[in-house]
Amino acid sequence: MQGTSSKDLMLLFVLAIITATVTSTNLINNFIMDIGFFILIFVLSGYALISVLYPEENYAGLIRKPILLMELCVFLTVLISVILKYSTIGLHFRDLTLILSLITVVLSITAHILRINHFKSGIDENEPAVKETSIPSKLVLPKNLITFILLSILMIITVLVPPLNKTSLWMLPGSLFICFIPGYLLLAVMFPKNDDLELVERFALGCGSSLILTSLIGLAFNYTPWSIRLELILIVLAVFSLIFCLITFIRTKKLPLERRLRIRKLEKVLGIFLIICIILTIGTAAYTLLIPGSIQTDDNKTNFTDFYIKGVDVNASNYTLNLTSGTKGNLTMVLVNQEGSTVNYRLLVRVNNTTLKQDNVTLQDNQQMEIPLNFTAGTLGQRKMEFILYKLPDQNPYQTRSLWMKIT
Repeated sequence: MQGTSSKDLMLLFVLAIITATVTSTNLINNFIMDIGFFILIFVLSGYALISVLYPEENYAGLIRKPILLMELCVFLTVLISVILKYSTIGLHFRDLTLILSLITVVLSITAHILRINHFKSGIDENEPAVKETSIPSKLVLPKNLITFILLSILMIITVLVPPLNKTSLWMLPGSLFICFIPGYLLLAVMFPKNDDLELVERFALGCGSSLILTSLIGLAFNYTPWSIRLELILIVLAVFSLIFCLITFIRTKKLPLERRLRIRKLEKVLGIFLIICIILTIGTAAYTLLIPGSIQTDDNKTNFTDFYIKGVDVNASNYTLNLTSGTKGNLTMVLVNQEGSTVNYRLLVRVNNTTLKQDNVTLQDNQQMEIPLNFTAGTLGQRKMEFILYKLPDQNPYQTRSLWMKIT
């Protein structure tokens, strides 16, 4: 970067002040203008944050990082949205725009100060202080890959091996696999050199790639007989991570040691995390062996879905609902998932082959949902109303409830 020009930050500051003023005073009460100001501050907030992260770059260098810029925009917006939603203020469009504007003001001032201090110090952070001597490549597995391999194997063990898989122990390494490890290793496969990506870009893109990979695997499982199950997704992520480790090792073994990707602080953090996971795994296994039955398993538990009509005893023989022709009837169907995993259901209500209601429902384990049914009694006579539940993707009825309607 040439010079210490901060014209981009000054423009950022002015636009953020204007947006905050217009939003807080309701000078322009127009929905289209509100959308315009939100899009503007959405981009400006990400630019302000990336300016803080890279004080040595001017606008020309910052706009060459479009993917990182958009990730930071989304990150700030989602973070503020979640905070507002669970606060006393509540999530409102104008409040979100106002707070993003104020954050942008603060970030632009911070970036300006950091940029000035950077050039006063005369230190180029992109220039390594000490250059390592080029050492011929050796056929040695890097420490970070060893840690990732051990974490992947541990992930598979805690998900598959009973009774560890009956506890929540697998969620500890699982959170890291969902949010970071596969995406980081995928970037290591594509960019194996230490200087291919900057540290912040590698971490940000690694997190984004992991979340995208998790979503794609979940989407693929949605169209299989197993449906979306977190345990299966974690196993696939662990297998992918092992494959990425192998490819990364093959690609980097030909590189000189000083060109290989190595982040010492990450290695230390992952090493500590691995030790904690191993200790917890061994401790849980030992506790289970020494005290049998201390961890309740699901072997003797019958997984099922509780499905009934609220206030109606459908098990009673010839239960009849008395109605008057032309009047409106109301029933409430209750669905409780106790299958031990997330299940996709299809609910069908029909009377004499006429469909009254059809709906698809997804329930987490132990989640309950009440589904209302509103209908109008038709012509005189007696009819059978059937409530048919399907557990997708199986097209055969899973449970059936029925009652008789006597219309007078």
